[in-house]
Amino acid sequence: MGLDRAGGFLPARGRCLCRHCHHRAARLWLFHLAQGGGAVNARENLKARARGISLGLYAGELAALGDSARAAVGWGASILHFDEMDGNFVPGFLGGAPLVAATRKAVPKALLDVHLMHARPAEQAGAYLKAGADLITVHAEAPGAARALEAIRGSERPVLAGLALMPSTAPDPDLLALADLILVLSLDPRDGSKPDISSACTRLETLRGRTYQTNPLLAFDGGVTLEAIDQIAGVRPDLIVSGSAVMKHDTPRGAFEQMRAAWQKTYK
Repeated sequence: MGLDRAGGFLPARGRCLCRHCHHRAARLWLFHLAQGGGAVNARENLKARARGISLGLYAGELAALGDSARAAVGWGASILHFDEMDGNFVPGFLGGAPLVAATRKAVPKALLDVHLMHARPAEQAGAYLKAGADLITVHAEAPGAARALEAIRGSERPVLAGLALMPSTAPDPDLLALADLILVLSLDPRDGSKPDISSACTRLETLRGRTYQTNPLLAFDGGVTLEAIDQIAGVRPDLIVSGSAVMKHDTPRGAFEQMRAAWQKTYK
């Protein structure tokens, strides 16, 4: 049995679909709800929606963030990405929960994907939960990452807890087990290194094998250009983050559609 996107049980492929089995599945679903499965199901529904191209909104015009968000949704973008930088964990300062909250008001139906590059994610996650984020990814390298993941997963509404891995970071099995999403970075934003697309693609495939029991979403970030998208899409990430390659392109909509088409071609 598996969960369908509408929140019911689906028989495994090849199983009987007769009335008796349908009623049995319904009874199982009622038992699932009685055991608190509603929250689990809501999380799974959110995971089903959080697939495709996550568009880095800050790569556009910050002074017109709401307009950029509405335009992107008009192209068909359903997931908007926010690189939140505290000037401590990584150089430079960018973003803030108020910008995420403002975007939520501008595009209430879009999924808001927050990449929290903060030294104290457990202390900051709450502000982004209140701002309306749907996905919040913290770094494995940051102190308190486990507490942050638990706080995100404990939200009253369904929010996905993501774990980001720098290229040199060895995955911690305990942290991996807490993550709804694992974000593989092809570069280290702390030192300005160049992206290593091939190594990151290999790592994503390795993580797929290591995490099959918990089945998190696998995401790719860093160096996602129109030239690299086919290679990246070839390893079938659930989610691909791209900012400048789309938002700074002469024809952003066309660039986004090319990215999305490459992902759709391989993701089945």
